[in-house]
This record gives sequence, structure tokens and C-alpha cells, in this order.
Amino acid sequence: MNDNKRPNNQEQHHQEQNATQNFFSRSKRRHENAHSVRDNQPRYASLPAVHPSTIPVITVVLSLIWWLKPIVSGTLGSQLHFEQIWPLLAYSLFCSAAIGYLVASRFEHKDWRLYACLLGSTLVLFSSSLRMRFEVLALLFLFLLVLALLPLNLVQLKNGIGLIALSTLVTFTVPVCIAFLGHNYVDQAFLKSSWDLFYGSLFYLTPLFLPKAAGRLMGLVTGALYLSHLLFFHAFGPGVCFSLVLALGIYTLSFIRPLTYRYQPIAAVIGLFLSVLAL
Repeated sequence: MNDNKRPNNQEQHHQEQNATQNFFSRSKRRHENAHSVRDNQPRYASLPAVHPSTIPVITVVLSLIWWLKPIVSGTLGSQLHFEQIWPLLAYSLFCSAAIGYLVASRFEHKDWRLYACLLGSTLVLFSSSLRMRFEVLALLFLFLLVLALLPLNLVQLKNGIGLIALSTLVTFTVPVCIAFLGHNYVDQAFLKSSWDLFYGSLFYLTPLFLPKAAGRLMGLVTGALYLSHLLFFHAFGPGVCFSLVLALGIYTLSFIRPLTYRYQPIAAVIGLFLSVLAL
């Protein structure tokens, strides 16, 4: 009787082992399949597409920011002539459109329209009077180079370093070149006021550059830097108060998922525009 039970126990143990092996093999296959799907798709392929108006809004609003910054600061000098204005304006529109395509693709997909905009900017630079000013040419061409490299995984700029590089160039390229060509020098007061745009860009571009949890976590850092800059380098007043409330509202918007993924880029660039005007 014991001899009959022993084979049954062995058979049952063998079946349990097979069931365990089958479970882990199926789990491994599912894990491998999930990895293969993720490897074949962009990192943020599951996110909803941005609103159709995103690219035109970013193109217009970002160009307005670049041109209004020297106007509001009173550094749009009389030496800026039409032969310099039209290529700078065309360059601004091409570059802001390129940023719009980068935002629409979550800075991952290599859209041919992005490189078409960058090509248009390059042709404007080298076919206009801007090519005669080496400082301006080098600075604006560096901006194009960084925009071309951002979606390339090989360069690995999808992190805080890439965000800082983008914010720096958004702040210190077109507005600085406009101010420089208007006076043949850049006023220290203008450079000092440009840090408002830098910290604002750093904060408002964070959820666009790094969507999902990484962007919200990084937003705590960039938001703290932005708020600290507002409180320590500005006298507290209506403009600072408005910028603080606006920044808090935009950051809160990043937690309302998934609908706001479609409208977040528009809200961010308009928030940046309003903060530049307020400060």
C-alpha cells in the first residue's frame, strides 16, 4: 500500500514542478515580449498625441517671447536694420516651429519636418547679412546643432543636461542676438533680466522634455529654482505674485492625467509668455 502511494506522490510532485516551470516560462515570454515591444516603440508612444494647435501656438508664442524680451527691456536699438530683422525673424519662426515638432514628438521621434525647419534656419543664416557677424552666426548655429541632436538616442540628452542646454539656448540666443545687433554690445542689465526667461524656460519645459513621472519629479527641482529666483531676485509685487500663482497652476495641471497631455504644451508656452510679460 505504501508502494502504491509513493509513485502517486512522485507523479504529483512532478506535475507541480512542470506547472511551476510552465508558469515561469510564460512569465519570461511575456516579459521578453513586453521588452521587444518597448524596444520597437518610442519611450512615450503610449501617451496621447498633443492637441493639433500645439505646433502653431508654440511657433507664434515662442517667437513673440524672443522678440518681446528685448523690446520690453528697452534694448531694441536703432542700429538693427531691416536686412538684419527679416533673417532673424525667419530664423525665429523656423526654430520655434522646430521646437514645436520636438515637443509634439516628446523629443524622441526624428520627424523630417523638424530637420526641414532646421535646414530652413541654416539657409537663412548663410544667405543673409547675419553671416557677416561671426558672434551671431556661431551662437545661432549652435542652437540649430543642439536642436538637431536632442532627439538622437546616441547623444543621450534626454535628461537634466539636455533640459539645461535647451533652456540656456532658448534664453541666450535669439534675444541676445537681437540686443547685440541693435547696439553692437549686450547690456549687463539685459543679461541679468534674461535669467527670468532661463529659469522660466527650465521650469515650463520640464514636463514637455521629460513627460510622466520623471518630469513631475524634475519639476520639483526646476520649480523650486524658479520660485527661489522670483522671491530672492525680485521685489515682491503683483508681477511676482502672478508668476507664482501661474507656475503653481501649471505644475498642478501636470498631475491631471491623461487628458492634459494634449493641452499641456500649449499651457506651458503660454504660461512662459505671460510670466515674461509680468516680470
